[in-house]
This record gives sequence, structure tokens and C-alpha cells, in this order.
Amino acid sequence: MKRGRNGNTADENGLLSLPIKQLPDTLLLSEVGYEPITVPIGNPPTAPLTVEMRAVTGQLAEVVVTGYRDPGKALMKKVIANKRTNDPQRLTRWTRNNYLRTEVDIENLSANQKRKLLTTMLRVYQQYQNDSSARTSLPIFFREQYRKEYHTRSPQSDAAYLVSEQNLGLQTDELGPRLDRFNVPINPYDGIIAILKTSFVGPVSDIGLAVYQFDKPDTLIENGQYRYRLAFRPRSVTENGFVGTVLIEDGSYAIREVSMQTNAGANLNFIRSLGIEQTFLPIDDTERGTAWVMTRNALRYGFENGLGLLGLPTRIDSASRTVSIQSTSVYGNYQINPAGVTATNFALTEQTTPTAATFTDAYRLTPLTIRERAIYQAVDSLKNNRQFRNTTRMAAFITSGYWDVRNKVRFGPYSSLFSSNLTEGLRLRTGFWTMEGFDPRWCLWGYVAYGTLDRRFKETIGIKYVPNRSPYRKYELTLKNDYDALTNYDDVLDNDNLFTLALRKPIPVYQTFLQQIRFSHERDLSPLWSVKSYYSYGSMTPTFQFSYAPSDEVVNVADSSIARLNTLCNSEVGVTFRYARNERTIILNYDKLRLYTQYPIWQFHVAAGLPLYRNTYFDYWKLSTSLSQEMPAPLKGSFYYNLTGGVVLGTVPLLLLHIPRGNPNYVADKYAFYGMSPYEFAADRYVSLLTRYSLGGLILDRIPLINKLGLRERLTANLFWGSLTQTNRDFNKINAFRVTGSVPYAEAGVGVENILNLFSIDAIWRLNYLDGPGAARSTRFGIYTGLKLQF
Repeated sequence: MKRGRNGNTADENGLLSLPIKQLPDTLLLSEVGYEPITVPIGNPPTAPLTVEMRAVTGQLAEVVVTGYRDPGKALMKKVIANKRTNDPQRLTRWTRNNYLRTEVDIENLSANQKRKLLTTMLRVYQQYQNDSSARTSLPIFFREQYRKEYHTRSPQSDAAYLVSEQNLGLQTDELGPRLDRFNVPINPYDGIIAILKTSFVGPVSDIGLAVYQFDKPDTLIENGQYRYRLAFRPRSVTENGFVGTVLIEDGSYAIREVSMQTNAGANLNFIRSLGIEQTFLPIDDTERGTAWVMTRNALRYGFENGLGLLGLPTRIDSASRTVSIQSTSVYGNYQINPAGVTATNFALTEQTTPTAATFTDAYRLTPLTIRERAIYQAVDSLKNNRQFRNTTRMAAFITSGYWDVRNKVRFGPYSSLFSSNLTEGLRLRTGFWTMEGFDPRWCLWGYVAYGTLDRRFKETIGIKYVPNRSPYRKYELTLKNDYDALTNYDDVLDNDNLFTLALRKPIPVYQTFLQQIRFSHERDLSPLWSVKSYYSYGSMTPTFQFSYAPSDEVVNVADSSIARLNTLCNSEVGVTFRYARNERTIILNYDKLRLYTQYPIWQFHVAAGLPLYRNTYFDYWKLSTSLSQEMPAPLKGSFYYNLTGGVVLGTVPLLLLHIPRGNPNYVADKYAFYGMSPYEFAADRYVSLLTRYSLGGLILDRIPLINKLGLRERLTANLFWGSLTQTNRDFNKINAFRVTGSVPYAEAGVGVENILNLFSIDAIWRLNYLDGPGAARSTRFGIYTGLKLQF
């Protein structure tokens, strides 16, 4: 059927049956040795239709007929064999425009309930919808974005520039940066598809032939072109895979359409299902003649509700309230191998504009639906609803941890309001930031803390200037008068946190009080490269026993006649180069947070001590390089590693040597050595390796009942080797620390993550350096707890 796009084959008597999906339609008939024929059908047939076909003589050639035991699998083999030609990511270079719409809905609301804010909002929205279906889903977030995008194959990299965007102007607009992580660039040709740090085996994969079951393909004919619709599903319900169909073009065996969703056994934390709809079309390519490109990508996330939010097995209640996220991209204006266009100039015209362009209808590559137009019409009514404003502000506070005042000032986070340590006792802290509504480029920020035991105020104040957000550029000046409780990692809890309050190890406190001024500059050099430079000057006063001689020329630092100091003043300049491709980022509090990429990240750091002032004594060089990656693992899960090596050139006191990151708490930290205490080891030549293999439920998903909880197992193994030159050994022999020597420090453990969709537990064993000096500082075995809201 031409319009219905369905077909069937006749039996040996020429009999066949076909459902008619819509009228009018046209029946297309073809048979080897006969002339093709078309039969218009305007009304439903009341009796069997008889069609006579005219034989063709003298035009038949000898053919070889091959029978396949599994025709669906045989067809997919041809798709796999041609995917290097048809995969859009294999194209040398292209640019395109991307019109992206993102919507968040609360599903299954009833407008008949009274005195409830959500139902009041739903009634306001339905006044404008003009939809006879009377949908009971309430949109609480809607955003349109228009981007220019660039792709190059060698080295494989993608870049994007946001030309313009339009929000609703509500408090919920602040969800935007956090929703960007759900706009996952899914390529059906990939063998392993990474979705929110979870690995899925794609149907167009070499190993997919063993993982998936393929149905007999349905043959369709449109304008004389044969196409095949092929349904597939995982052979095992516990596999991380997809259920759906692909529409395959005959001859090229390129994918024209994809319609699939994650299978019921997939483990994606709070997400119940992910639906994917994609469309591909052929365009002209100067290198290949014809290239297939994606023209539409629609993703729909359905979230758990009720006890399912806690990872507990529960019956799916389709009538209960839940949340869904829809992200739809429409692509157009493809330019294949454009002359002179690179990742730095592909959006040059837009980047020279000082402010973002006003969003217009010209940016909409497809018109708004009736539903989407109704969203804009209902916004003005909701903005005037006081209950709506207060409720959305409270919801934003709970989810983000910050209290925002009219997009001008932000206070928080509430997670650091109370904490505790042996030095300060109960620690109280509150912070503030100015926001874009105050000034889009300048940010004044700071915090004040007070300890009930040391009865001392601590404070930090800083100012940030961000002249550009794409490409990102930031200047920052910070004055600090506080302990080193904060971490440099965005995805790790710092020590100044409610969660660590009751999880501190029974070991001495190893903290350093900093009085420091620091100027830093960060910028993106290209979509692949970024650089961060800094200059700092200040003093460091440890809470533990520490002293040094104020000169690197002292021969015997243990000589009691030599004056020794306990506070170290230092002046240092440094720069870090960072290489990462296809990295997902957001800007929060004017800082660019680098969230995730499945590709390797390489960093090179160099720093130098500058004894410019009377109280600074040491000149030195620090060189280090690291390679890290969180990559999808086959079948399920992911593997993380961080390999770092470096040297310290010069004679310096303990605080300026390389100190591997120890863990003072029973809190999971993938950047630290669990069983090692802070300042336990030191080195001026070192290599470290941190690894974590998340199996993604590869074992637990096969255990009855346990597999209902969505738990995922993981393995941890960490190594550190460091040495110390004799000069630095002698200069620091009055301080207590350890050196590994020829045998590296080692620890290993097993754990379970995704407990109640929030918690993780790791059992970690320290394998060596259990005795000798400093043994009281070590943790031979520990149970470490993690808390992470991860999708």
C-alpha cells in the first residue's frame, strides 16, 4: 500500500491479504516476470479484489536465490557491513543548524481537584490548549534553542554555539542547565551507546547480532524504492538494550528511521524508560556522492514514581503522577566539507555579536504545535499567581540547594550550613553569590564561617568577571582566610558538608589554615582545548606538627640552633592545559562545570615557586601530567581510570612536596586513596593510578528478587608509588611522613551502588604499609558510604 506503507507477499496461488490503514490509497503489485501494476482504491472493498498481471517475455536473466534461516539477522548483517559508509559521524566535516525544544511535564494530573496549585495551573493551561483530548499533563518547563553545530572526523570532535534561546520567564527556567545532560547525542550506528553513564548495546553492533533477536522484515515500496522495517528486542530481559524498529533503505542499507526505547530490564536509576525517535535523509556529498544525515532526534524520558523513586520494586501505575522530559532537535542547512570552515570559525558571524540574538520564528525549523503555543499563552496568567511563584521558588531551593532572590542574589548551599571537625567543633557557614539579573558578567561572591570550638570567624570573598560564555573566558580574584575544607572537584562532597558530619575517621585532624590571595584566568582555546593559569601568594599553617628551615641551603635542619618556622609563606604561578572532546558542560555561578565525556581527558600542569617577598624562601618547579577517562564498558557499566605522574624539582618543605590525596572520612571519593590519611605520604617523583569498574548490574541483575532493586556492583583498585630525593629527605626529616619506596601503596575493594537510587557502599581493604611509623594514621579496612543524585 503506497500511503499505508505496509506490504505482504502472495502464496503459490497468487493470494494475499493486506490491511488498509487509510483511504484513498494505491495498491502496488510486482512479480518477477510480470509488469508492475498500480490499483487505486478509493472505497473499502466489499469483495475480494482480482487483479490480472501481464507477463513479460524475453527479459528474464539467470539469478541465484539464497534462502536465509534468519532473514532479519541477515538483513542486519548488511546494515552493519555498510555502517562505516552510512554513519553520519564518519563524514569528514559538516556544519548544521539545530532547533532544540525541551519540555518538562507532570503527567496524570486531574483538573477536577480543588485548592491544589498543580491542578489550578492545569486548568489555566487547558484554557488555551484547544485540544479535544484534554491531556492531563502539565508543562512546568519549556525552552527553545537555536544552535550552530560543527563536526569533524579526524580528530573526532563536535562543537556547538548557542545563537539564541527563549524561556518562559519563570522560576523553573533555572532547571535549564541541569536538563542539558538529558539531551544525549545517541548514534544508532554505535556499538556501545552511552546513556547517562550507563552502557547499552546498540542493535547495529557486531555483538548486537548475539544480543538481539530480529523479526522477519516487513517489505515496503515507496516510489519504486524498496525499504524494510525490521523489529528487534534483546534476547534477555536483563540486558541493557532497546526494543523497537528500524526502517532500512534497500541497496545502501542505510537507516532511514529509528523508533526504539530502553527495554524493561534496563537500569537507569530514576528513569523508567527512554524513548528515541530519529529520522535520516540522504544529501549530496562531494566525497561520497550521497551521505545520510540525521534530520530529527526526539528523546522522551519517563521517570519513576512512588516507591520506584527509591529503587524499590513496585507495580507500574500508569495513572499516578510522574515527570517526563521531552527533548526534540530538528536539523537543517547541512553543509558537507565547507571550504575554510573550522571549529573556531564555524559560528564566527554570531560570535561577533556582543549580545545573544533575539529569538524569532526564523529559528524554528519546524512550527510550534498547538500544545506548545498554549504553553506560552498560559505563562502570563501563571506569573501573576502568588502561590505559583512561592511554590516554584521553594522547589528550586530544594533541588539546587540555593535560595535565589529575583535572579539577583543567591544564598547557600544549605548542605554546608552545618558541619563539624575536631579543630573547629561545630562549624556554621553561609554563602552568597550575585546572579545574572544583577550583572551578566560580574559576580561578587563569598561566605562566612564560624567554629564553636576555636571561636574564630573565617571568610572568603571573591569577584568573577566572565566577558564571554562561548567561547568561555573568566577572570577571578579571591581572598581566603579559612581552612582547606573545600574540594576542587565538582562531583565530590567537600569536608564542609552535612553528609560528612558523622562519618569522620578516628584519626588526628590534618588541616591547613590558609591566608591567601589568588588571581586566576580560565578560557577555552578551542572546542578541544582549555587553559587555566593562576598566581597565588599567602601563608599555610597546619593543624598538625610541622616545621621547616627558612632556607634550602641548610645542611642539618635538626640542629637546634637553627630557627625553624611553623607557618609557610609561599608565592607560586602555574598553568594547566586540558584536552577533552565532546565534553558535556554547564555554567553555574559563573563557573564552567565540566560534567562528562566518554573520551580520554589529558592534562598538563606546570607551576613555579617565586620567592619574590622577604617571607618567601623557595624556588622550585612542579611538572605533572594526567590521563583520565570514564568510558562505557561492553554490555553494561563503565570503567574509570586516572593515571597521573609528576616531579617536583627543588628542595622544598613538606607542604610543597606532592601529597597524595588521602581520605579523612568514611565517604566514597573516587579521586582519593580510601585507606590513606591526609599528609601520610609525600614524594617528589610519583605515579598514581585510580580505577573504578562499575559493572552496571552484570551479576546482580541475574539474581532473582535482587534484580528488582536495581543495584549495581563495582570494583575499586588504587595504586601510588613515590620516591624522594636524598636532599628532600634530609630537609624534611624533622616532619613525620612516609615514602613508598620500590613497593607501591595498594588498596582494593568491592561495593554496591544505586541503593535506593541514591546511596553507595564500598568495602575497601588497605593491602600494605600497615605497620611501622604512622600506622595509627592508616585505615586497614573501612566501609565507605556515598551519596549521589545521578542519572
